[in-house]
Amino acid sequence: MTLSKTKTDYLSKEEWNELDALRKAINYNPSQVSPQKMEKFTELFVRSLQGKGDAVPPQTDPTNY
Repeated sequence: MTLSKTKTDYLSKEEWNELDALRKAINYNPSQVSPQKMEKFTELFVRSLQGKGDAVPPQTDPTNY
């Protein structure tokens, strides 16, 4: 797999549309999707997860002081 060719963390509207189209094509008939397009799907998918798995800082209880 190659590194992302873009430097932005978030997907543009066009990239979201491409991600969705590739998702549908892969779900419909994966053998007809080229390896390069599958790699592009993976790149876009990983970038779409940016920040979604970050840990939430623990809440402090003000009554424990």
